[in-house]
Amino acid sequence: MKLSVLVGAMCLSLLGCSEAPPSSVPLYTVQSQALSIVIPATGELESADAQAITTPGRNPMTISWLAEENSLVQKGDIVARFDAEQLLLDSRKEELEMLLLDKDMRQKKAEKTQQQTELDSEKVLVNKEFAFVDTFAIDDLRLYSKLEIIETLSNRDYLGAKEEFIDWKQDSIGEQNQSAVEVLDIRKEGHQAKYKQHQAALAQLEVTAPNTGLLVFDKDWRGEKPRVGQTVFPGSIIAKIPNLDVMQAKVYVLDKDAIGLKTGQKATVTLDAYPELHFNGTVSSVAGYSRTIKRGNPTKYFELVVTLTDKDAVLQPGSKVSVDVEVDRQLDKMLVPLQAIFNEQGASFVYLQVGEDYEKRTVETAQKNLYFVEIISGLKPGDIVALSAPEQV
Repeated sequence: MKLSVLVGAMCLSLLGCSEAPPSSVPLYTVQSQALSIVIPATGELESADAQAITTPGRNPMTISWLAEENSLVQKGDIVARFDAEQLLLDSRKEELEMLLLDKDMRQKKAEKTQQQTELDSEKVLVNKEFAFVDTFAIDDLRLYSKLEIIETLSNRDYLGAKEEFIDWKQDSIGEQNQSAVEVLDIRKEGHQAKYKQHQAALAQLEVTAPNTGLLVFDKDWRGEKPRVGQTVFPGSIIAKIPNLDVMQAKVYVLDKDAIGLKTGQKATVTLDAYPELHFNGTVSSVAGYSRTIKRGNPTKYFELVVTLTDKDAVLQPGSKVSVDVEVDRQLDKMLVPLQAIFNEQGASFVYLQVGEDYEKRTVETAQKNLYFVEIISGLKPGDIVALSAPEQV
């Protein structure tokens, strides 16, 4: 009895060893489900309401000192200092220009006085010649010939014309000199205005915090933060003191992926430092054009601003985030994973399981996201497709 049982067990064992090993091809059952088109983006958090700290003055200034970023500052604390060397040089240059213009104006006035003196002397001489001609003018033909009398009258006409010319020249010199002095005075006013600007900038070499809060340096269009030795332009934002109660995410999407983005779309924000935490948000703005965000990198991105609807103490400005923007969501779509689709000569197909074998089945695809693609024709719910090419095909 025991022998027969043992023989039966051995036969079953041999039969089990003779069966073909199970298939190692991963399979997926086609079914209808919701299709969510999600676009990924990366960026960092910032405050939607922040007090800006800008560069003072009206000329470029060089940063000589900066307070520590992400430090708590009180109202009136110094957050930045600027180098005074260039401002002092510019101020002295304008002061020198004003002194030179004062010298030119004095010289113009001296030239006017000299010319007026020369003309006055010439006018006195003409008056004396008039008196001489009047004293010795005789029109008696018994004493002088007609030619001599005519010559005397001509001299008198000449002296009269010369006197009129001197009067005109005096007026002309006064007007010309006055115009030249006015031009110099206008130039002086321009240099004086620049001098006052430099003096005002020298009085603003230290920038203080407008209120109490967290100090966060602002990035420029190249994505760079201010640093010591950098030259900044007047009015440019150096830092901000954010309102931590109103946070938003400024993120960037590759231009080739930015299809269908618009304001009002839902987004999920994940902190890179806390990947287990997820926060809800809404797209509040989408840039109208793409641009590069790093120097030397030609890749272009669209800028998005996502307003956060959740609040948490871990949401701090400058924190790196990953954002998934839900562009579209459609229900009851027949979906298969992207790895189940194969291409050959421009046609898409899948490996459909038929019994224990597989066959190529041409399919027509439509929308897709990062994981699934919609099947319009070629499959039906319940079909089983291979996720990799079966060896027996």
